[in-house]
Amino acid sequence: MCSAVISLGAAAGSMVYLAQQTKAATEQAKIGNAMAGVTANDSVLGALREVHLLMLERPGIRRYFYGDQPCGVQDESRDDVVTIAELLADVMNIGIVTHKQVPDSESAAPWRHYCESTLRSSPVLRELIREHPLWWPDLVPLGDGLNGQQPPPEPDPGLLHPTVSGSE
Repeated sequence: MCSAVISLGAAAGSMVYLAQQTKAATEQAKIGNAMAGVTANDSVLGALREVHLLMLERPGIRRYFYGDQPCGVQDESRDDVVTIAELLADVMNIGIVTHKQVPDSESAAPWRHYCESTLRSSPVLRELIREHPLWWPDLVPLGDGLNGQQPPPEPDPGLLHPTVSGSE
């Protein structure tokens, strides 16, 4: 009888220990996921900074991406604008892909808003995505409805920038 009580006590102790270990593992997973989200967002924003630096080196280029300025075939800066548009589309697309892989990221919705807003204000980006939908497949749904048709509704105004989570 005494050995049965001891065995029962040992089993109960093991269960308590196992529950504590499981709780600790769950907490570690949450921390790991949060860190993955921060790292992924930082990586995407770093790439976006590089594109913005290219824009800074070329005065007047920014308007083609954030100022709704078309870039005609005869425009002397067309090659620069298209190249930067391709780089920006790469960054935007990889940002969406990255946020899909880290679903708990608090910056997924702001990033999507940034992409939608940029597509809305950049005829050259919309043109590229329309011409090469397989190059940036995750941007295609965001650009739907922006090709001379009615634009999509404005996103939540609380989502100001990819670095702002809206829960300030």
